[in-house]
Amino acid sequence: MATQQILQVQNTGLLFADVTDFPNSGAGPPTTGANDIRIGTGTKVQIDLTSVAAAAARQSDKTSDLGAAWEQEWVLGACIESTSAPTAGGTIEFWWNGSPNSTAGTGNSGAASGADAVFAVAGLPQLEFIGAMTVRNNVINIDAAIGVLRSKHRYGSLIIVNKTDVAFAGAGVMDETHITLTPIVPDIQAAA
Repeated sequence: MATQQILQVQNTGLLFADVTDFPNSGAGPPTTGANDIRIGTGTKVQIDLTSVAAAAARQSDKTSDLGAAWEQEWVLGACIESTSAPTAGGTIEFWWNGSPNSTAGTGNSGAASGADAVFAVAGLPQLEFIGAMTVRNNVINIDAAIGVLRSKHRYGSLIIVNKTDVAFAGAGVMDETHITLTPIVPDIQAAA
C-alpha cells in the first residue's frame, strides 16, 4: 500500500511595523540582522507601537485582501523593543480582529477601528486571542512562535497589549520592532 505524508511549508506572510521607524521605509530588515524574524519581505500592515505604555493597547490598520482563498493557519512571531529592560515574566498579548469587510471601519469586533490607533482594552473579550510573549529582562525580546491564528476571514487587524512594566521604545529608535504572521500551508507529498 502506498503511503502519503502531509508536510507543511511556510509562505511569505504579513509584516506589522511602523513605516517611520522600521528601516527601509517600513519594509525592513531591522537594523540588527540577528533580530529579523521575517520569512521574505511580507505584505506590510501599518502599526505604530511607538511609546505604547504599560497596560496600554494599540491596533493595526486592517490587512489587505488575503484573497478569495487564503491560508487558514498563521504563526505569529514578534520582535519588540522597549525603552528599558522590562521585569522578566511580564507579557505582551496579541489579539486578532477578524473581519469579513475590507473597509477599515466596517465589520470589526471589539470596537476595533481597522486603523492604526489606540485600542480600548474593554473590547478584548470580543477578539480572538492568538497568544502572549513572556518577556526576559532585556530591551529587545523575540519570540518567533507565540501562537497560531486560524483565520476565519480574509481581512483583519492585530491588537497588541503591553502588559510589561515599561513602555515600548520611542520615536526614531524603534527600528527593531516588527510582528509577523506567517502562513502554514499543507504540502501533500506524492505516494511512496
